[in-house]
Amino acid sequence: MTKYNLALKQALIEECLSAPSIHEVALKHDLSPSMLRRWVKGYEKHGAAGLNAKYSRYDAQFKLKVLQCIEQEGLSAQQACIQFDIRGPSSIRQWKRLYDQGGVEALHPHHTRELSMPRKPSKKTSASPPTASDSDLTPEQMLEELEYLRAENAYLKKLDALIQADPRTAQARKRRLSKD
Repeated sequence: MTKYNLALKQALIEECLSAPSIHEVALKHDLSPSMLRRWVKGYEKHGAAGLNAKYSRYDAQFKLKVLQCIEQEGLSAQQACIQFDIRGPSSIRQWKRLYDQGGVEALHPHHTRELSMPRKPSKKTSASPPTASDSDLTPEQMLEELEYLRAENAYLKKLDALIQADPRTAQARKRRLSKD
């Protein structure tokens, strides 16, 4: 479900077209001016279809075409969204980042989907990972573990000192001792 339905978007667009500025309408309805501007431009370019929620997956050729058009025509991500009827500029920014990092190959959709919830561990596996014996560790791993344990120890000492210094806990401790 979208946050703003089609009827509301059309009413706001009509109000924007008759109002002196989009910013005034945005302030009046507590909306983002850039979002409202995107709705108006999308409506002007694609009609009511430009307001519908878009749940599209784009292939690598389309993404490359959009990025090339941005480069050649000097469009902003927002302008490209309107021109190509793309849901939001964040998609285009992500495509650009992927393209810069890995070229055209990085633009191909990856069909590996992350699970919405992590799987529960099976009953056979223990809750904590198996620890290697000290003889199995390399000197670097031993130093890393030593550094971690020292940091943990320092943290616990600091926490204990803060608890001791807190006047509320000191008073509660005195009350407990006086009751015994």
